Amino acid sequence: MTPQDVAALTAIAAIVKQIGAWPMISVFMLVTVGPWLGMWWFTRIYEKRHAAVVTMYTDNVSLVKSFEKIAASLQDVVILNTQAMQGIKESVDNNIYCPIMRKDPKVEKAL
Repeated sequence: MTPQDVAALTAIAAIVKQIGAWPMISVFMLVTVGPWLGMWWFTRIYEKRHAAVVTMYTDNVSLVKSFEKIAASLQDVVILNTQAMQGIKESVDNNIYCPIMRKDPKVEKAL
């Protein structure tokens, strides 16, 4: 060891003796254990966020399934309404519900 190294070690020993060992141990623990605790804490936060995202996607899947059921029943309603409107159109075209219009010569020529 060089004299400079010995002087540095002597200075460090004097500082530790002056302030005590507990603050030095605390700083050492903070430097070594602190990052591990921080990573554990952030990991827990991200696990909770991931669980919330998984729940959201699960809820979205159930929403899509219920929407498919509604869409299927809506398709039946649209088909029935289209058939009813087709019947109304045929009735209007054939003019079977209005005897006055049937006797009008202008309407008979148009048909």
